[in-house]
Amino acid sequence: MDIFLMTASLALAGIVAGIYISAVIHDYRIDDLTAGQYMAMHQMRDKTFTRVMPVIRLATLLLIAAMAVFAVNPGPPRVLTIVAVALVVVDIGLTVSLQVPLNKRVQSWTPVTIPDDWAQTRDRWAANHNLRLVLGLAEYACLFAAVILTLSR
Repeated sequence: MDIFLMTASLALAGIVAGIYISAVIHDYRIDDLTAGQYMAMHQMRDKTFTRVMPVIRLATLLLIAAMAVFAVNPGPPRVLTIVAVALVVVDIGLTVSLQVPLNKRVQSWTPVTIPDDWAQTRDRWAANHNLRLVLGLAEYACLFAAVILTLSR
């Protein structure tokens, strides 16, 4: 059971970090898009992630919390795992309070209703996402270190 919890937690945290990295790579030249192109891209991408990410994030949170309680050694491994749980909670909070409202705003746009300040929404979304990327990478690093410390004893 310990190995399952550690492996599943690392796998899901790695998937989340990979998704966050892929968005940064995907958006590398996003400034080159017109307002209509950005709207179409963001709306299409958001339709997928609106369905997928809540399930992945909740499953990740539950697995990491179970890992903290049942799978890792006391001391630094458990502390690192609890930090990972906190990072997931912060990430979910930022997503719900910052990203979801921006996503809903972009979802409401049509080619004729794109606001003049659309680039500010795009840039705010990217800045928030970069913060989430840091949280996701830190979460994965904490879990990885906790697993290594647990398995090395």
